[in-house]
Amino acid sequence: MNITEYNSKNMGKQVLVLGKDDIKVLNHFTSIAKSGELKGLIVAGKYVGFTDTYRLATVKDTHEELSGTNTVYIYDVLDVLKKAKSLAVLKDGKLAIQVGIEVTEYEPMKDIRVPNIATVREGLDYETYTEAFPSVNFAENVVWKMLKTPAGQERYKKYFKFENGKVIVEAYPNENSKLVLEILELEKDRTSLVTDLDCKYLDLWFKWTKNSKFELALGKNNKCAVKFSKDKVDYIVMPLTVIE
Repeated sequence: MNITEYNSKNMGKQVLVLGKDDIKVLNHFTSIAKSGELKGLIVAGKYVGFTDTYRLATVKDTHEELSGTNTVYIYDVLDVLKKAKSLAVLKDGKLAIQVGIEVTEYEPMKDIRVPNIATVREGLDYETYTEAFPSVNFAENVVWKMLKTPAGQERYKKYFKFENGKVIVEAYPNENSKLVLEILELEKDRTSLVTDLDCKYLDLWFKWTKNSKFELALGKNNKCAVKFSKDKVDYIVMPLTVIE
C-alpha cells in the first residue's frame, strides 16, 4: 500500500513514529542485534533499539502527542530496516515500515523473551553526569586501533580510568610494559572510577559520534553500567567484570 493511502486509513493508530534520520542511527547499531541472541528490532515505551544483554542502544521517539507502547515487542526486520524511510508502531502491535512510497506491516515475533529496554534505559542508577570531549581521533589513532582488535582485547589487561577530568586507558601487554592513552576530556574534573570496558563496544559509539562531544553517565562502582548519550540516542555498556 502506498504511503498516502496507508496514512489515510491509519490516522490516529500510531503510538510511536521514527523518521529517516532516526532509522539511520538504528542501522549503525544493528551489529548489536546481529551478534547477540535477540536478532531483531526491540520496541518498548517510547524507545526503539537493540540489546545483547551486554550493550543497549536506543533511539527515543520525541513526538509528545504519541504515547508509546505498554508492551515490549521484537520484530524480524533488520534487513528491510536498511532501506526504510520511516517506521511506526501501531496500537495493535504491528510495525509499519515505509520503503520508497510503499508501506508494509510486520507482526511482532512470538514466544521470545525480550527485555524491557525502556525499563533498562530509565532504571539504571548513575552517580556522575558530565560532558565528554574526544582527545584523539579514534579512526586514526594507532594505539586505539590495536586495543580494539580481538588480539588486543584478549591479550591486554586494561583499565579505564575516569579521573581528574580525563578518561585514560591503561593497557598491559605483559608484566614489563604499559600503554597509556588519554581518550576523553570530561567537563567535570571530580570524577573517580576505574573500570574495564570492551574497546570494540566503545568504538561503535565513537564511530557514530565522529569525534564530537557527548554526555556521559557513570555508576557508583566498577560493576555499574556506563551510559553514553547524544541528542535522543543512548548507548549503555556493561563493564567486563560483570560480563565475565
